[in-house]
Amino acid sequence: MESICLKKKCITCCINTQMLLSMKDIKRIEQLGYTKDFFVEYQKGWLQLKNRDGRCVFHDGTKCVIYEHRPEGCRLYPIIFDYDTKQAIRDKDCPYSKTFPMTKQIEKQVSNLVSRIMLERFMRLF
Repeated sequence: MESICLKKKCITCCINTQMLLSMKDIKRIEQLGYTKDFFVEYQKGWLQLKNRDGRCVFHDGTKCVIYEHRPEGCRLYPIIFDYDTKQAIRDKDCPYSKTFPMTKQIEKQVSNLVSRIMLERFMRLF
């Protein structure tokens, strides 16, 4: 089944993205032939997708060129982690967020991803 994002050609989440990356994401994308320097930006210990021309480096203006291999955070979006409430929520910036299910399994996946990324950052910094 095609996602609503592809169906509606929505790229809201790809514009000025601040998507954090796990080492697993980076390794998967490097296996496609991209260098870390091409797509990873380092921000205070966090590793995130780079932007080019105001959108994710992997968005060519029409589509995500690594869609099947995109980072886990992109796959889970628009379910994100709210650091204030310490829980998974739907991102209010996504125009179609209400169409995405918010299951316990997805909440757990988001929480696990955030924990892994935070641990990886800690290991880089200390």
